[in-house]
Amino acid sequence: MQSTFTGLEIGKRSLIAHNKGLTTVGHNITNASTEGYSRQRVKMQPFDPLYAPALNRENTPGQIGQGVSAVSVERIKDELLEGRIVSQNNLKGYWENRDKYILMTEQIYNEPGEFSVRSMMDKFWESWQDLSVNPSESATRQAVLQKGESLISGIHQRYKSLKETRDMADSDISATVYQINSMLSDISALNEKIVKIKAMGDNPNDLLDRRDLLVNNLSSLVNITVENRDPDEFQIHTEGLHLIQGRAVNYLSTDIDPVNEGYSRVVWDKTGEQAFFKGGSLASLIQLRDGDLREEVQKLDLMTVNFIDNLNSLHRKGWGKNGTTGLDFFREYPFVTSVEGNYDRNGDGEFDSTYIFRVSGTNSLEPEALAGIRGQMTLPGPDGNINIDYFPTDTVSDILDRINNSQAEVNAVLDDENRLVLRASTAKDINNPDFAIRHIEDSGEFLAGYSGILQLSGAEGAFDWETAGASASLVSGDKNAEFAVAPLCCRFLL
Repeated sequence: MQSTFTGLEIGKRSLIAHNKGLTTVGHNITNASTEGYSRQRVKMQPFDPLYAPALNRENTPGQIGQGVSAVSVERIKDELLEGRIVSQNNLKGYWENRDKYILMTEQIYNEPGEFSVRSMMDKFWESWQDLSVNPSESATRQAVLQKGESLISGIHQRYKSLKETRDMADSDISATVYQINSMLSDISALNEKIVKIKAMGDNPNDLLDRRDLLVNNLSSLVNITVENRDPDEFQIHTEGLHLIQGRAVNYLSTDIDPVNEGYSRVVWDKTGEQAFFKGGSLASLIQLRDGDLREEVQKLDLMTVNFIDNLNSLHRKGWGKNGTTGLDFFREYPFVTSVEGNYDRNGDGEFDSTYIFRVSGTNSLEPEALAGIRGQMTLPGPDGNINIDYFPTDTVSDILDRINNSQAEVNAVLDDENRLVLRASTAKDINNPDFAIRHIEDSGEFLAGYSGILQLSGAEGAFDWETAGASASLVSGDKNAEFAVAPLCCRFLL
C-alpha cells in the first residue's frame, strides 16, 4: 500500500533537486568573469518508481512515480571545439612573438632616416667625392675621416641593438621554459586531485576547468597534443614525447651552448638531450634568436667585411700628402692571432683548427682566357661540402661565376693583379664559424698549378680547417693567407 507521505516525499525531492539547480545557476553567475570557467547545469532524472519488478511486488497496475532527483552537475563544453583550439593555439603564440620582435628589428634599421647606416654611407661617399675634387685640402681629408668615424659608429650601434634584441629573446626563452615547467607542475597536481574525485563518483568541474585553462595557455607556448582516453591518465605530448602522463612530468631546462655564443639551449631535464619544437612562443623565440636575428647580424658583418676589404684595397694604391702609400684606411683586427691561423676550437688548450678568412693565388689570370683544364673543386656549403665541375671550354670568368652561384660559403674574385682570391662568407650552420674557409680541394689543376692556391691536386693536397697547420697545404703557406677576421662588425675601427 502506498504511504500517505508519498506526496510530501515527492515535494521534498523536488525542492532538493531544484535547490541544487538554483545553487548551480548562482555559481554560474558569480563566475561569469572567471577566465576558463565553463557554464554548469544540473542533470535531473525521475526517481526510481514503485514498484521494482519482482515476484513479491504488489499486484497493482503500472509503476508509481517518486518525483525527481539531481543525478549530476555537468559542464556545458564543446570538446571538439576545445580540442581544435588547443591544436591551433600554438600558431597564435608563434606569430604574436614574431610580430613583436620583427617590429623591434624594423625600428633598429630606421630606414630611411638621417642617422641610418645607409644615410651615413651616402655622406661618406660624398666626402670622398669632395676629396677627389680637392685632394690637397686638409679640410676635405679631415671630412673623410670624420664621415668614416660616423659610419663605423653607426655600424657599431646597429650591431649593439641587434645583439641586445638577441639577448632579450634569449631571456624570454629562459622565462618561457620556467613558465612551461610551472604549468606542467600545476597540471600534474590537478590530475591527482581529479582522479581521486572521479573515483568517488563526483564530477570535479571546477578542477577540470582549471586544467583546461592551463592546457590552453600551455598550447600557446609550445605545440602539444592532448590525449584523454584513459580517465586515470591524462596525457600531453609534444613532438611525439610525453610532457604529462597522469602525475608523471617530463620537465624542460636550459643550459649554456658554447657553440652559439653562450646562449641558452632548451633540453629535456632528465636526459639532457636538446628539445625541438615546431610551434608556440618557445619555437618562435628560438627561431628569432638563432635564425632571423642571427642572420641580420651576419648580413651586417658581411656588408662590413666586404666594404672594409674593398676600400682598404683601393686605399693602399693611393698616395698621401707626405708621399706614403700602401696604407689601409680602416684597421681590421684578426680573430686569430696565431701566425699560421691555428685556433683552439674546443677550448682544451691545444690548437685543433685553422681559421683562414682569405687566400690569394700566386698566378695572374686572364678573365676571358680558356682554362683548358678539367676537374672538380670542393668548397664548403651550407649543408656540407659542394662539388663544382669545370671544363676545358670554360673561361676563368665562367669558373668564378660557377663558384659564386653554387651557394658555396666562399666567394671568388680576381684582385687588381688578376690573382684569384677566395674569401670566406657567413655560415648557415650555427656550429660553423663565420668568415672562415673550411675546405678547399681540387681534383684538377685550376686551384693548384693554374691559379696557385693549393700545392697539390686531389685529397692529399686539400686544405681542411679541422686540423692545425692546414695552411701548409697552400702554395706559399701563410704568406698569401689572411687569417679569420673577427665575426663581429664592431671589430672594425678607423
